[in-house]
Order: sequence, then C-alpha cells, then structure tokens
Amino acid sequence: MKKALWLKYFKNEKITSYKKLKGGVSSEVYKIKTSKNIYCIKRSLKKLLVKKDWYADTSRIKYEYLWLKHCKNFIPNSVPKLYYYNDKEKYFSLEYFDERKFRTLKELFFKRLINKDVIKKISLDLQTIHLKSANIPTKKIFSNNNKNFYDLRLDAYFNEIGRVHVNLQNHVRLINKNYYKFSTTLVHGDFSPKNILVNNKTIKIIDAETCNFGDPVFDLVFFTNHLLIKSLIIPEIKEKLLESYLYFYNIYFSNLKNNEIESYLKRIIKMTPIMLLARVDGKSPVEYIHKKNIKDKIRQKSMQLINTRIKNLKDIVKIIND
Repeated sequence: MKKALWLKYFKNEKITSYKKLKGGVSSEVYKIKTSKNIYCIKRSLKKLLVKKDWYADTSRIKYEYLWLKHCKNFIPNSVPKLYYYNDKEKYFSLEYFDERKFRTLKELFFKRLINKDVIKKISLDLQTIHLKSANIPTKKIFSNNNKNFYDLRLDAYFNEIGRVHVNLQNHVRLINKNYYKFSTTLVHGDFSPKNILVNNKTIKIIDAETCNFGDPVFDLVFFTNHLLIKSLIIPEIKEKLLESYLYFYNIYFSNLKNNEIESYLKRIIKMTPIMLLARVDGKSPVEYIHKKNIKDKIRQKSMQLINTRIKNLKDIVKIIND
C-alpha cells in the first residue's frame, strides 16, 4: 500500500489523515480519520513479513470479516464493530480502539501485569465461540478457508518443524491427522495475546484471518503456548503465568464432559511441545526472543515434554517450571 492512497473516501466521508499501525506479519493495518469519525482499515498481504519465503491467499481477509460478524452474535462486547468489506481491494473496516485506553494482552504481560479476571473472560469467550459454532452451517462457510489455515499454520508451524527436526516428522504427522479428525467447530487460528486488546476487564478479540472449521484444541494450545514461553523469559511473573495457564484450561473445561476433557488433554499434550518449537524454529518465530540460550532452553523443554510420559497439564507446568 502506498500511503493508503488506494482509499480516499470511506462511507462517503473524505479521509483527512491516516497512520500505519503496528500489526503482525500478514497484514497492513491503518488508522484513518475522516471529518466525522475514526476507523481502522485492514488489508491482507500476499508476501508475509518474515525472513523465510511465506505467501498466502489474500482472500483470507474475507473470512476474518465473516468470523467477526459470526462471533458478534455470541460475544457482542468482545469483538469490534464492523463497517464494510471490500472484496475487490481485499480490505475491511472496523472499529478503532484508542491506543491510550486499550493495550494488547502481550503488552500487559511484558509490563508484568496479569489480571485473573481477564484470563477468565478470555477463556469463557473462546469456550462460547467453540460451543456455539459446532454446526453444519458454520462448517460450510469457514471450511472454505481451510487452505489458508494449512498454509499459514499447519505447514508454517508444524510441518516446518518436521523439516527442521526430521526426527519429529512422525509426531507432526500425528498432530496434523488429529487436527482433521477432530475438526468440530470454528477455530480462530491466531488466538494470541497480541490479538486480544484489553481495557480494564473489557477485551476485544481481533485478527482471525486464519479462522477455519477445525480442532478447537489448536486455539487452546496457541494461546497457552504464549504463557509457557513468557514464563521462561519473564521470571518476575513466572509463577503467575503458570497459574494462569492452568486457570485458563480449568475455566474452559468447565462445560465439557469428562470423556471430552480426556480427549482434549491427549491432543493438548501432543501439540504443546511442537507449538513451542514452532515459535523458535518455525516460519513465524516470536520476535522478542533473540538470545540463543533462551531458544535452546525452549528446544530442550519441548524435547523433554515429547520424551516424558505426560499425564496432565500439571506435568507440563512442572517440566516448564523446573
């Protein structure tokens, strides 16, 4: 995008100014001002902003828009207001959140701030989305984004680990097989602390362009993976992060039957170490880990999780904490 000049008017209001916002690696996001209001505009990138060659279909922006529209029915206060989707230019517009009021959960973690009520709200909202989206109509819509999810997640995260750590290829194949076997509901696909905006106890969930009809365990592991990683690099709040890890799962499991919880746990235990490795050796490594000793520590913990008989989530926490 060249100075956002591809967009001069919005809602028949002339754009008076714009500002590029910090975002992830897959999209460009702008704050735009008109004579009447302030909006946020988001457009997908074909070439993602990482070192490795990584391309994806820009039509994924449509499914993010549909995810937000869909979830507005169940968690209306936890997703942004939507204004407009433009299929030709592959962008959509949504509510802008004042950066002076809203902070990403990721930012709060690095400020050593953890709010148990916020963790509970996040878990309950994700639980609601998953419970309300396990149906045929939802599957028909969001299965059309499965290819993007494969390219941006299963291949870029899991298969890449199989390419880097060839001894783990069978483990990766099993995770991928389970993902399809247990595809039962709508998955956000990027349920990360950077995609959860927080203002006191209010949360706003954003950036669902990799959403698809898949295994809900992916969202659970994707989110809690960040708690584990940050516990290894922010010692001041290590205990609170690991407590939040268990608390998040306890809240989410509160509406599941015992046999469902058992099935979830088996997949969580298999997926967690590969997800940890993916954030140092996959196509999208976390940008805040630069030291080799920290990367090696994550690799070591991941291998320990794979090679140890893990019975429950407390076993995972114990290995991470040792």
